Amino acid sequence: MRRLPCPLLCIALAVLAPKASTAQGVRVSAGTIEDRRTTGRFFAGLEIELKLTGDDVADAKSARIVLKKAVDETGRDLLPESKPDEDFKSVGSSELKLALKNPARSAGAVKEITGEVQLFVPTRDPAAIVTVDRVTSRMDKAIDSPALKTQKIAVRVVSPKAHRAAAKKREAELDQEMAKHKEEMKKEAGDDKTAEALLALVKGFSGMMNEVGDNDLILEIEDGQKKILDVSVVGPNGDKIDTRGSMSSGGLRILQFGEKLPADAKLKLLLQTRKSIVSSPFTLANIPLP
Repeated sequence: MRRLPCPLLCIALAVLAPKASTAQGVRVSAGTIEDRRTTGRFFAGLEIELKLTGDDVADAKSARIVLKKAVDETGRDLLPESKPDEDFKSVGSSELKLALKNPARSAGAVKEITGEVQLFVPTRDPAAIVTVDRVTSRMDKAIDSPALKTQKIAVRVVSPKAHRAAAKKREAELDQEMAKHKEEMKKEAGDDKTAEALLALVKGFSGMMNEVGDNDLILEIEDGQKKILDVSVVGPNGDKIDTRGSMSSGGLRILQFGEKLPADAKLKLLLQTRKSIVSSPFTLANIPLP
């Protein structure tokens, strides 16, 4: 069989590769604008909140913005030097913002912002919704789910008792690591008080992740491609069981509950798949700066 030269093969694959669906009737407008023009290195920049409306937006669980162009009226490029945050955020969330560079001091408006809105609509693909029956019966076991294996995702349910035992070990390891780097942090921070505050902050966050209640659901997740966009617990009829809050760090996710979960509670995971993502290009023009 004759093989195609590499450039031709790449073109053929690009043509044959499935593309994301196009969203219909999505409208993007500028919301709150925070202009922090300064000559300083820290906290300088421009933040523009985006408002999304439209039929597809109503069905979407979350959204993200892929930014392609941003210039002020003087022609200054406002695209950030580092890659912007492109994680999915809740639709309508105040976190759905564009973080741009400083406009020119004389600029009174952003001339153009061009990009793409990507909406996560899990109802468009059955593979995007995975449920696990009787999740409380799977303590300290890996969840055996063909649907998750297909997506290269592994989930293990950890009992509060096992989590607390592992937390003690992690805390001892963290103390050793912090003691090892304490002097180095003092040099970086410039003074002992700042270093101590940073160390206390790190240890405080670690302590939060270690403290769990007997009714909490603790999950160890391996998801290298970051396909999981939402985790919840539902009853037998699919109604969501409200939590008292949630915490996540690395592959550890904790859902906090005030009462014991029913025996027939299900774990519900929403996964990013090609069919569950719809996209819509957008352009904003002549946005006045405050």
